[in-house]
Amino acid sequence: KTLCHPDDICPLTLTSATQELFGCRYDGDVTRDNPYKILRKEDILQDLRNRAAVSDFSPVKQLVLAYPEDELLLVYDRDFIYGSSFYLVLTVEGKDRHLMPIVAEVGEEALEREPSDVFAAQKTPEPRPWISLGSEQEIEEESVTDSRPRLKCRISRVRRAFGAPVFFSDRNAAETKDGFIECTPYQDKIFSLKQMERHCGVQAIPNCNSSSTQTPWTYPKNMCTQYEPREFSKEEKENCLQSEELKHFISLAVSRLEVAIQQNEIADVFFDDWKALSEDDGGYAGKADSHLKEYQSFTDLHFSQEKTISNISWHPTISGVIAVAMTERLSFEDRINASTKLLLNPSLILFWSFSDPINPQLLLECPDDVFSFEFCPSDPNIIVGSCMNGQVVLWDISAHVERLQGTRSSDTRDNETSVVRYCAVSSIEHGHKAPVTDIQWLPETFEVSRMGVPMENKSGMCVQIVTCAPDCCLMFWDIRAPRVAFQNMADQRKQKVEEKPLENPDGVPNTFKHLNLTWKPLFRVWHITY
Repeated sequence: KTLCHPDDICPLTLTSATQELFGCRYDGDVTRDNPYKILRKEDILQDLRNRAAVSDFSPVKQLVLAYPEDELLLVYDRDFIYGSSFYLVLTVEGKDRHLMPIVAEVGEEALEREPSDVFAAQKTPEPRPWISLGSEQEIEEESVTDSRPRLKCRISRVRRAFGAPVFFSDRNAAETKDGFIECTPYQDKIFSLKQMERHCGVQAIPNCNSSSTQTPWTYPKNMCTQYEPREFSKEEKENCLQSEELKHFISLAVSRLEVAIQQNEIADVFFDDWKALSEDDGGYAGKADSHLKEYQSFTDLHFSQEKTISNISWHPTISGVIAVAMTERLSFEDRINASTKLLLNPSLILFWSFSDPINPQLLLECPDDVFSFEFCPSDPNIIVGSCMNGQVVLWDISAHVERLQGTRSSDTRDNETSVVRYCAVSSIEHGHKAPVTDIQWLPETFEVSRMGVPMENKSGMCVQIVTCAPDCCLMFWDIRAPRVAFQNMADQRKQKVEEKPLENPDGVPNTFKHLNLTWKPLFRVWHITY
């Protein structure tokens, strides 16, 4: 279990480069027996000036600046008690509390030595005050409590015998009347229970084994085997060789065929590129490092902790921006039991930028966990997502493009991440009956009619979406208003470029207001298996 850390420490995750820079490599410079490392405050501030937001000490920059002394204590948390491999002590009292057992054990002579010598003499720490983690509730549940008042028995003697002497003697209980009371067992019909059903096994035949030599036949289906080649007749061969279609095809394919043949002669088709990635052992440094190294990582302890990435996509036009959909790691039964908790914590799509790997740039609020999402090819500011409950969601991030591009001025840009609410969500009654596993935009030059007939899209914009789910159903959706779903969209596209979409009082754009909670699929394609 992860304990709640005190207010005077801050858990940190240090990369291998940071550990080597500050000389705090785990199981090397710091170990379980010697977990402490003294860091100079000036070295930490210099690292913040050099690497800025990429520095691992960026989350505690203000706390380091406010620290009164010149040396800070870094502790190696091997057992991840506070959730990370290291934690930084941010107060002088906390530093003294960590180092007090060492000073008391070693004595005053150790204070004149180096800090590393003091850490080497560390002994078993003193007992700390007990912190409640809820175990007393488990003990209370397991303890035996009275479910009814206890029975009381009163024994008394006649008043004339009060104060009389008591004499004890032996006697035979069988010879004395009322010498003892025998409690013989008997059947009380009031409390008798009848056994209505009983599970028992009876083996009256020898063991039987079922075996076969053929593969299991799950369901019958028609199959055929061709045992003679089907060939053209001589007349058909002559007509095919003399046809204009064959000559036209050969004239188009001969150039590609020549290029392929030349490549086969120049390049070794049997060359193993995977083995070529490895390098020979070089020099005195030992074996060469041929593994792929981590270039960048994005972590958020509030929005992405203990969650699974269901989909990830690069922004089509903005370089260095990536969108990630997060889902809860719960089974179907656990999701039902924790439904109330999930409603209080909405699902999100996080936008990350390589310029700031610590704080997400934008958050898209979802009605449920999103399994897949796609940017619109004709307008990257429009995003469509598919939810676990079978709904389809639309977002419009036009008002937040400057934040993703990093063009907003520093004096107006705040550190708080903006949360964008969805513009429209489909009707849950007319959507999929299972989690939507994939979603795609149809090309801007293609659309389908309500009867499923392919048509030319003259608007030049992607206006239709196709989704699939395990309910054996494909659904086609149209983002236009129903009355103009099959009209030319050129005028509407021009109007959209000239006019900025208005927003309602909640800050949600009115781009797809006509679809919210009433959006239905254009038509469905069922796939039935037998």
